[in-house]
Amino acid sequence: MAPHMHVPSSRSTAGRPSTHTTMENTEKALDVFTGGGDSDANVRVQSDIQIHPVDIARFVQVGFDEQVNSFATRSGFQPAVIQDIYKNVSSYKDTQKVVKAMCIAAMESAKVEIQHLRSEKMREKMRENSDSDEDLYERPGKAKTEPKEEENK
Repeated sequence: MAPHMHVPSSRSTAGRPSTHTTMENTEKALDVFTGGGDSDANVRVQSDIQIHPVDIARFVQVGFDEQVNSFATRSGFQPAVIQDIYKNVSSYKDTQKVVKAMCIAAMESAKVEIQHLRSEKMREKMRENSDSDEDLYERPGKAKTEPKEEENK
């Protein structure tokens, strides 16, 4: 169920709602709710909205899911990884510490692997160069220079 806002309607002197003013208030309320509209518009939103007790768990879960997804996006880990870490620590702050340590460890591991790959490529290149150098300086084996028997006769 989507949250709802109560927008007071303006009444004309005849007791009928003024369509123009009601429409304007509804549009302002919608703009505030959706984040659109003029930034100069001075629309007040009541912050003392009481959440119904039956809705608290749902709103908490939606807020938690949003936090996890946002954190996952920023950290580069999948939301399921963030949730698994959260299940094993005592607070969201601890989750952030663990994930930060994971990011640092991942970058350190990546640096080591990159260095290892570069070293391997350098060794391969050196082997290729030394193989081609050997080809240049390789001495041919002794060729048989014995005269053929037919030529001697």
